[in-house]
Amino acid sequence: MPHATLDGSHARDAHIAQRLRDDLIVWLATVRPDGRPHLAAVWFLWDGETVLIFSKPNQKMRNLRTHPQVTLALDDTQGGDDPLVIEGTATLLPQGAITPELEAYAKKYAGQFAAMKWTPAQMAQSYTESFRITPTRFISL
Repeated sequence: MPHATLDGSHARDAHIAQRLRDDLIVWLATVRPDGRPHLAAVWFLWDGETVLIFSKPNQKMRNLRTHPQVTLALDDTQGGDDPLVIEGTATLLPQGAITPELEAYAKKYAGQFAAMKWTPAQMAQSYTESFRITPTRFISL
């Protein structure tokens, strides 16, 4: 499937990029090996082309090994007036290649880390897996 990109000179695409930079939670839909859907709310980092997500070695990681196709839905939809759905393909990254200590990620979630009395290094001890999602389609109003 072709890679979908955003053109910041178009208002719709600029708005989508802003949401991807600023929103804190995205819902990640994966497919279990038996075909059933699995949905999880996750923290994420948009780098302008892909979405980076960290995970514990759990159900979503098992799902991605079998079915790398995913759907993302942004959580903050302002009462349903601003939904954003992204279809894409996940690529698993080598364990330890990138961690929640990544500067941009730690900065984005600094408030959440402080509120939870947690650090990126502490998160990295449990969230040992990472993957990138390459968008294939952006769907918005």
